[in-house]
Amino acid sequence: MDKLTVVLLIGIVHILLFLAALLLGKRRGRPLSGGEALFCFLLPVFGPVCGLELVYSREPDPELLREMVMNPDAMRKSYIAPDPEAPETAPMEEAFLISEPHVRRDMMMKLLNDDPEHNVELLMIARFNDDPETAHYATAALTEYQRQTEMSLQQSQALLAKQPDDGEARLEYIRRLRTYINSGLLEGSLLERQRILLEQELNRLTEEETDVGLGCLRAKNLLELGRAPEAAKAARAMITRFPGEEEPWLELMRIYVECRDSRSLTALKRELDGAGAFWSYAGR
Repeated sequence: MDKLTVVLLIGIVHILLFLAALLLGKRRGRPLSGGEALFCFLLPVFGPVCGLELVYSREPDPELLREMVMNPDAMRKSYIAPDPEAPETAPMEEAFLISEPHVRRDMMMKLLNDDPEHNVELLMIARFNDDPETAHYATAALTEYQRQTEMSLQQSQALLAKQPDDGEARLEYIRRLRTYINSGLLEGSLLERQRILLEQELNRLTEEETDVGLGCLRAKNLLELGRAPEAAKAARAMITRFPGEEEPWLELMRIYVECRDSRSLTALKRELDGAGAFWSYAGR
C-alpha cells in the first residue's frame, strides 16, 4: 500500500468522523459551535474524535458548579495561583514576630487607631513582643479594651435589670457576653463566671426568642461549663425544632466527640442517614 492510499484512507476516516460529530451533535441537542467545528476539521482524525467527546459529554450541574466555585475545598485552594504581591506581604501575626522594631511600632499605631474589638488576637500576640515599646502599647490597648468592655457589660446589665421583659435588651447583653468570652482575655474563674452569666441569660429566653444560633450557643456554653448531659439535651432540642438545619447536628456531634461517647456518636450517625438535613459544603 503506497503513501497516497494511506493518506486517502486517513482523509476519508477524518471526513466521516467529522460528519458524524456534526450530525450527532444536532441530534443530541449539543451542536458544535463554529470554533469547535473549525478545530475538528483542521486537526486530522483527532479533531473529530474531540468533537465526538464534546457531543457525548454531560452538562455540569449548575448548582453544584456554583457551590464548588463559591466554596472551594482545601485541595482546590492549594492550586490557586498566588497573588503577585504575595512575596511582598506577610500576615500581621508573622510581621509582629519578624519585623524590625520601628515596623512593629508603626503597625501598633495602626492597630490602636482601628477598632480594638477586631484586633484582640493581634494585640495579644504583640503583648509578648520582645520590643518593650510594642509590648507596652499592646498591653495598654488590651487593658483599655477590657475596661470599656466591662463597662458596656455593666451598663447593658443595668438596663436589663430595669427592663427584665425587654427581649432586645437581653439579646444585646447576650451578644456582648459572647464577644467578651470569645475575646481570649478571660481565663480561670473569671471566664467561668462570665459563662455562668451567659447560661443564665440564655436560659431566660423564651422558645420563640431562641433561634438555631442561640440554641447551639447554649449547648456549646454548657459543654464548656462541664455540663455535657445538659449540653446534649439542648442540642437535641434544637434538632427537634429545626431538623433541617445542620448546625444542631454538628453541635451534638461535637459534644459526643468531646465526651468520647462512641456509642451515642454511632447512633447519631445512623440517625443522620435518614435525617434529611440540608448540608452546606463546609458541613459535608
